[in-house]
Amino acid sequence: MEFIRINDFKLKVMLNKSDLDEFDIKTDELDYSNTETKRMFWDIIGRAKKAVGFCCDGMKVLVQLYSSRDGGCEMFVSKLEKAVRSSDDDDEQSLCYKPLYKKTVSESRTGAFSFESLEWLISVCRRLFGIGYSEKSSAFAGDDGKFYLFLDGLDATGYFPLDEYSFINEYGIPENAEAIQSFLYEHGRIIRKDDAVKILSML
Repeated sequence: MEFIRINDFKLKVMLNKSDLDEFDIKTDELDYSNTETKRMFWDIIGRAKKAVGFCCDGMKVLVQLYSSRDGGCEMFVSKLEKAVRSSDDDDEQSLCYKPLYKKTVSESRTGAFSFESLEWLISVCRRLFGIGYSEKSSAFAGDDGKFYLFLDGLDATGYFPLDEYSFINEYGIPENAEAIQSFLYEHGRIIRKDDAVKILSML
């Protein structure tokens, strides 16, 4: 098990097959509502705290797993919000969650989506181009066999409202843009930068 502290808000954990066997888990069978899965996660986070000082006690986190070809996996942990005492409640045990830092316009308005096939990615680009989408867009291919599309001007929170772009959910899955960027930096290759929607829509 190897820990790589990317920054104060993000951690990368590399687990080999032996590590997964130790926890008796398979990445394609994880149930995030399962007690054993939660225990495994917090065990790993506890080790990360000791190894590289990455602490997320009392915080909301986003966890993403990507299977590796050697039978292991890579885990990306992103801190989202920190639990603090609510000043509007007399109960001292009451907690509320506040963002760790203020997002910039570019951070809060970049959407990332993953696709199981290049065909689905191209289909989305064609539909986006057809409705006049003209913001910056970039496409990547990951070593995990998936394809990724980054779209400026869309919400990056993972909540996708029912608007003219909601059809993307028919083809792909909303992702955490920052976590995906970290993954693709080491395990991806660019297909098209800045004008991916326009160029791929012509294929």
